[in-house]
Amino acid sequence: MVQIDSTIDVLISGAGPVGLMMACQLALHNISFRIIDKKTSPVMYSGALIVHARTLEILGQMGIAQKAIEAGIVAQTINIRFNQPKNYTLDISDLGIGLTRFPFLLMIEQWQTENLLTGFLNDHGRFVENNTTLVNFTPEKELVTSEIQKPDGTIEIVKSKFLIGADGNNSLVRTKLNIPFPGKTHLARLFITDCEAQLPFRTNEIFFSFTTTHTAGFFPLPENRRRVDGLIPVIQQKEQVGFDDVSNFFDSDVHSGIQLRNPQWFSVFRSHSRCAHTYRQNRCFLVGDAAHVHSPVGAQGMNTGLQDAHNLAWKMALYISGKAPENILESYQEERRPLAQTIIKSTDFAYSFMTANSMLVRFLRLKLVPVLLPFFLRKFKNSTRLRNRIFTSISGIGIKYNQNLTLGSLEKFPAHAPKTGERLPQLEYEMGGKTCSIYDGLDSKTFHLFVFGKQILAEPFRLVLDKFSEIISVKYIPHEPETQHLFKSFGLGNEGCYLVRPDLYIAWRSRELNAASVGNYLQKITI
Repeated sequence: MVQIDSTIDVLISGAGPVGLMMACQLALHNISFRIIDKKTSPVMYSGALIVHARTLEILGQMGIAQKAIEAGIVAQTINIRFNQPKNYTLDISDLGIGLTRFPFLLMIEQWQTENLLTGFLNDHGRFVENNTTLVNFTPEKELVTSEIQKPDGTIEIVKSKFLIGADGNNSLVRTKLNIPFPGKTHLARLFITDCEAQLPFRTNEIFFSFTTTHTAGFFPLPENRRRVDGLIPVIQQKEQVGFDDVSNFFDSDVHSGIQLRNPQWFSVFRSHSRCAHTYRQNRCFLVGDAAHVHSPVGAQGMNTGLQDAHNLAWKMALYISGKAPENILESYQEERRPLAQTIIKSTDFAYSFMTANSMLVRFLRLKLVPVLLPFFLRKFKNSTRLRNRIFTSISGIGIKYNQNLTLGSLEKFPAHAPKTGERLPQLEYEMGGKTCSIYDGLDSKTFHLFVFGKQILAEPFRLVLDKFSEIISVKYIPHEPETQHLFKSFGLGNEGCYLVRPDLYIAWRSRELNAASVGNYLQKITI
């Protein structure tokens, strides 16, 4: 018997990290949804391993960042070896300090990330429907009619306002919408494994090894295990390969100090670099790997996908709840697709340099880089500016938006002041003998108006806040000795305002308490 469910706003296909993040954010907004996944249960392997600072800031808004840190390992050092016993060491223990509350690379296995998000979802009374598959769907003008196969084999018809394709790089949603997915698949095959490892380094250190015969990366996991990604000749030469082929390869090099044993997971794959032509077709959206796939260099794939979901969810929630016009949904692609294209280009270049087998690239990788690297390491050690630039780029905190959800100002701000389209800087200050973060209390459900200098607002300003009270919260920063550095950092004199979006990007700013200006901005993006 076919059942029909016509009660939900959103159907999410795929319960990996990105689909789960989408569900968590919609749950915060009290939007009705269902999230389905064809897997019977989460897969227990490291998967997308590194969580960057910008993603941790999102988890911080959700109140689960500390749980993630406790479940993972903070990397302290990167060791690099080029075809010789000498190691080059990059100390990353102070990378990003002062830029974020999470100035580090966190190694946390993907199943752990999924567990945290699933737990958050369950705590909000929502649950994943496992062993449930999207088999077909029909986009209509006002709804999407989907057919899902339930665990007992029966088909259920689900009518929803929106369908979210969080179903990976082989996305059924993208395929059935005939959305092109251009890019390339690299020819070289790589292995990936979670296993016990003996290495010449401490357990919280990352290790990269480049030789004439292999390229490999070793990443720390709990219980003396390592996640290992690599390219070795036997993987290219044999169609059917297993973990023993890899362990025997490293055992044969007695000088490497590398021994791999007891695999928990092993796979062989080719890296892809692709980006969908569009992230939206009518009422269907793509997020994460369904929209873009990257080489593993820089660990950008899952982080970009989680931030996709965070970006889309609050916009969709405002539209569904009748607080914003439909064009707010267009800004999702406008903001996120160019970013993915940029990341794909940069990671693809780095991946090709690390794995290409041409004589020129091998010479550059194995001969020239070891000569230049000591100079870079000295510069890296002595230059806070260089370390900050690298961290800002890799961690995602440097992402900027310049589309229609930000509004520039004719007012002249100092050059150092945070600009519209930039992430709100994470600054601390003392108040009442307590250290506070400017991020404290900023959830992803509303816009946040920072009022600097005055806690009693003139009537025109209060009328604006009352008019938009459903989508805006106010945070007052008094003008006191303990907060002087905040006013200076934000380029303000004795007063001013910053309006911050739910995803903590600056939407509008003023060096005055300008009620008309903030009202005009909010009028622009709401109903």
